[in-house]
Amino acid sequence: MMLTIMLGPVTMIILRYGLQVNRLAGLWAAAGTWVSDFVFIGLTYWMTTTIDSWSQQPGIRLAMFLVGGFGLLVMGGLMLRVRKKSFSAEGDVVQASYIQAFVGGFLVNSLSPFTLFFWLGAAVFLHLQSDNPIWYYAGLMLALGAGDFTKAWLAPKLTSWLKESHVYWIQIVAGILIAGTGLYVMIVGLIES
Repeated sequence: MMLTIMLGPVTMIILRYGLQVNRLAGLWAAAGTWVSDFVFIGLTYWMTTTIDSWSQQPGIRLAMFLVGGFGLLVMGGLMLRVRKKSFSAEGDVVQASYIQAFVGGFLVNSLSPFTLFFWLGAAVFLHLQSDNPIWYYAGLMLALGAGDFTKAWLAPKLTSWLKESHVYWIQIVAGILIAGTGLYVMIVGLIES
């Protein structure tokens, strides 16, 4: 839910294409972000396959909880530094093809460091669990897809009620929730050790 309500660069590109070209272009931009997420899921899960045996070493598991939690805490803190600014869907996209919208969504999502850190954190977390990760990934991707595709489809209506104060407070709440999650992860790691 936090990821779908955040108003970062991914949401902005979906809204821009949805407003300035048409709803279908917004859907193509959302599809580009979705494909990028699948690439990150595959890469990060593969990169962290040995984490389970490695994490059983004394002190490593606590360090992973502390580092991961601190990373989320810092990310949430940085999100709290947002300033009030006007929300503008205006941009340089006047006429664009659906392929350009798809590539735009893919690149914006792929080049965001948040995407890498999010999927890396998810992969590490899932390697430390005994359950099958496919259900977690499937649920998460369905929620992300539903949120992004809904934003693309409703883009013309969203900007009529989305004011700059809404954007500001959504970012603040999302920052607090992410920082709170980081603090929670650190506390769980300390309690577990």
